[in-house]
Amino acid sequence: MPEENPMNECMSILNTGLRGVDVASSKICDVRGKEGKLIYRGFLVQDLAKRTGFEEVCFLLLYERLPKKRRAF
Repeated sequence: MPEENPMNECMSILNTGLRGVDVASSKICDVRGKEGKLIYRGFLVQDLAKRTGFEEVCFLLLYERLPKKRRAF
């Protein structure tokens, strides 16, 4: 009869991390993990990615608003 090897036993590992724990509050962004949403200054990141460029998002993060549209001359 072969000896039982304790290394062959399956063990479930529970990795909970910081799920559900508020670690900081911020005016810049909001993470709604259960809903799958990341929000910068009130705008969904997915919407910003579709409709704005890098510079506009930087402006939003720094000045709390999107820049005004440039007018063509």
